[in-house]
Amino acid sequence: MVRIRTEGNVMSELFKDEVFETALENMSDHFDSHDFIFEMMRRFPREYTKALYECRRAKDPIQTLHGMIGRKLLEFSDRIRKTRRKSSRNVRGLPSENFFWEKIKE
Repeated sequence: MVRIRTEGNVMSELFKDEVFETALENMSDHFDSHDFIFEMMRRFPREYTKALYECRRAKDPIQTLHGMIGRKLLEFSDRIRKTRRKSSRNVRGLPSENFFWEKIKE
């Protein structure tokens, strides 16, 4: 396992709550983790690229970063909840399992 420090470096830019909140605001009521990652890539390309670069020493930098994004999504349990696992195309264009989320109605 690769340990990546997020304090005081560029990785922390992508993992700010405001970044996740902005992406979440632009998601439909039902989405999967891949949809969320694509939204982050569209809205925050510079921050995403810097974070991916920080993962460069991992065996699979993309998988490492996306796993970190998925774990961070769990911190927003007041706004979204996991509903099930599903398969969809990832950033490599390949089908892979990930979580399906739904926004919690206020």
